[in-house]
Amino acid sequence: MTKPDLNIDFAGVQFINPFIIAASPPTDSREMIARAFEAGWAGVVIKTVSPVGNYSPLVFPMMAGWQPGANLTALHNIDLLSDKLADEWMEDVAWLKRRFPQQRVIVSIVGESESDWRQLVQQSEQAGADMIEASISCPQGSMVEGESDVDGWMISQDARLTEKVTRWSVEAAQHIPVYVKITSGVTDIRQIARAVERGGASGICMIDSVEGIMGLDLATFSPLPSVRGYGSHSGMTGRAIKPIGLRCVADVVGTVKIPIAGVGGIYTWRDALEYLLLGASALQVCTGVMHKGFGLIDQLLNGMGRWMAENGYERPSQLVGLAQPRIKGVEELSPRDRVLSRIDLDACIHCGLCYVACRDGAHMAIRFGEERIPLVDEERCVGCGFCASVCPVPACIHMELVDA
Repeated sequence: MTKPDLNIDFAGVQFINPFIIAASPPTDSREMIARAFEAGWAGVVIKTVSPVGNYSPLVFPMMAGWQPGANLTALHNIDLLSDKLADEWMEDVAWLKRRFPQQRVIVSIVGESESDWRQLVQQSEQAGADMIEASISCPQGSMVEGESDVDGWMISQDARLTEKVTRWSVEAAQHIPVYVKITSGVTDIRQIARAVERGGASGICMIDSVEGIMGLDLATFSPLPSVRGYGSHSGMTGRAIKPIGLRCVADVVGTVKIPIAGVGGIYTWRDALEYLLLGASALQVCTGVMHKGFGLIDQLLNGMGRWMAENGYERPSQLVGLAQPRIKGVEELSPRDRVLSRIDLDACIHCGLCYVACRDGAHMAIRFGEERIPLVDEERCVGCGFCASVCPVPACIHMELVDA
């Protein structure tokens, strides 16, 4: 079995594998970045650099339940920018490139004026950065000098401003590619992607964290995370946003000719493959690293490499977009296939969750008598799968295709 070559090309830059750590707390110091490179990550995006620095670095977890040890579903954060200013970071960029010439150092930047954007690009390039990520999708709003009508909005929610800021950044770069990170929080993400391409960017990264309000402190009524009794909109990252990220990548592929870096909820090699199959050519990981540590890279590389070898693929680029022809409109899907729920009574623990879920949330197709044995009424069952989704026993319930 031939071992796959996991090298990729993204926007003309070669990476030793597809995995890049997104701009986040793990990329906020050169010491942490150095450990990430030693672990095997192909690149890092330095936590977003600005002329002003950060004010309130806070993250707050969303769990599958409130009990200790519950699964981490997402992180909400108002951890906007790096604490370090641009001049400090440029020394670190040069330090990292001297020590890790094979790995890629990408500088995420955000400015408030044209001069800010241009200067940050130029500084990053002079320091030896491999690429620039223009961050125009901060969930807490991105201001542009002279554009008061968009205060509190993200630049990437406005196609005109997206094209303008992209062009500023691209024009300032002499030798390195500039790509742009955009938000899912728009009516038509294709329109924003086209604006990025018109602005001259070499690629697109999607998606940034999803804007939301995590919840409330019921003692103070403050949104979470709270700063002295007050809160704000925050950015949600992690497993919970993967379906949104996958949908956005699928939507934009074919709309533009520039490559896409997929980010949003990548925890496993399976998640990574899904992004590649829908059209991403590079992969960024954020919350997975924060939760599992830099050693996550071993699981990602080993899992992806093994799957590719078993299925006859030699390079990640061969996978990019293979799932696209399988995406159809709902009206194009066949209504004739009949699927039924099948319950393995030997594995069943007789908890009754499938019965309650079907009775009150689906089609009343499961009977549950005094013997506590769930039985499927095939005349009522439509194979929606809700029973399987609530069953606590793996593989106890599955959906089976039957003759129409």
